[in-house]
Amino acid sequence: MAIFAYLNRSVFQSTAKKSFPDKFGQLNNIPSPTPTPTPTPKPLTFAEMNALYGPCVRMPVLMYHHVQTEEAAITNKQTGLTVYTDFFQKQMQYLKDKGYNVAGMNDLINFFDNATPVAPKSVLITFDDAYEDFNTDAFPILKEFDYKATVFVPTGLMDNPGYLSWIQIISMNGSILFANHTWSHKNVGVLKATMEYEISTADTQLSERNLNSPKIFSYPYGLDSGQSEKYLASLEYKAAFTTIPGNILCKKQRFSLPRIRIGSTSLSSYGF
Repeated sequence: MAIFAYLNRSVFQSTAKKSFPDKFGQLNNIPSPTPTPTPTPKPLTFAEMNALYGPCVRMPVLMYHHVQTEEAAITNKQTGLTVYTDFFQKQMQYLKDKGYNVAGMNDLINFFDNATPVAPKSVLITFDDAYEDFNTDAFPILKEFDYKATVFVPTGLMDNPGYLSWIQIISMNGSILFANHTWSHKNVGVLKATMEYEISTADTQLSERNLNSPKIFSYPYGLDSGQSEKYLASLEYKAAFTTIPGNILCKKQRFSLPRIRIGSTSLSSYGF
């Protein structure tokens, strides 16, 4: 008896899609090669940071701009740079309740220069731009808790609407360190002459009013540069802060120190 089998030709055909050249001789339907992913750099441990850039200390630096009510922030279209006053109050209370030590800049400089130990659970509090609401909303709360803070001042903008006046600044000098943030809040990654003018003009205006001691700097927009670091060192500045996130402060990185930008939320969100 004859046995017949129907064979489907597709069984013997390759399942791979064929490629044929187009009229320009280029092949179509060739799958793109899968790119090799670039490994994400692994953050250095404290021990590694200390070996490379030390001595180092784990000391979070809180960064604020505006502190004002939610209503004022919405009206002024400043919500992106604002911590609402009630949240700021709760954040300062949180630091107290959790036993944090709110240190001053001298504590950091003494650690760098004299190896003076920093108290456990120390933090620094900083404000950029010297807005008027620092006087009306932030300062009374800081005073209530007897907390130190640093305000970075773009000196040429003072006495203008929305900013502190020099009279207000001088009245708060003491527990508050008023430090250099350039003259006109210009990015320091500019021509060398412009960068030097911005930093030196602010330096002079602060020094004339017995402010900025110790000499501390904050880079506008958080952008530092090699030439600005050298110039700050020549003017005997002790430290400079970026907006790069982190909480490990190292002596050999004293002109590119990290900070933690704080928003209207609990400090526990940042690992405190």
